Amino acid sequence: MTQRVACFTGRFQPFHNQHLEVLTALSQKFDRIIIGVTNPDLDNLQEHSASQHRHTDSANPFSYESRVQIIKDSISELTDPKNVEIEIIPFDLTQPDSWTVPADTVFALRIFSVWEASKLDLFTGQGFEVLELPAPATKISASDIREKLTTNDSTWHSHVAPGAIFTIQQEWDNATSKVSA
Repeated sequence: MTQRVACFTGRFQPFHNQHLEVLTALSQKFDRIIIGVTNPDLDNLQEHSASQHRHTDSANPFSYESRVQIIKDSISELTDPKNVEIEIIPFDLTQPDSWTVPADTVFALRIFSVWEASKLDLFTGQGFEVLELPAPATKISASDIREKLTTNDSTWHSHVAPGAIFTIQQEWDNATSKVSA
């Protein structure tokens, strides 16, 4: 029996509850989920015509290592994916030759904008199957979470896993103290 593998990619700046929803949905259909953290190298951010901000420093305050820890803190509380293997890897969207996923991997997407539609084209253009998951009526925005972190508005807590709140705040404080130093 072959293992069914899904890959879910994102910048995860930060990882939030709607990302968890995707993992829960994937855990019902797949044996293994690869979480591909895009923009892993913050010193080499690439501009893309389908996104006005994904390459900017302000949209990428959390390092790759910080995002991995936030994701681990978030998924540690899930009950559904306990029988699913979850792997977190750096994933450079601009370098398809570097993708370390099996050839039969199914990429999971929610289409909110032109950006996600461009990722659909990228994955299918590389020969991968894509599973388009329904988008929620109201989207949680990582940009909004970062804005609330900037203004010390703690209402962002309701948009992330409780186990990740401390790490997000700590990593945010570390990232912003480096910028102001």
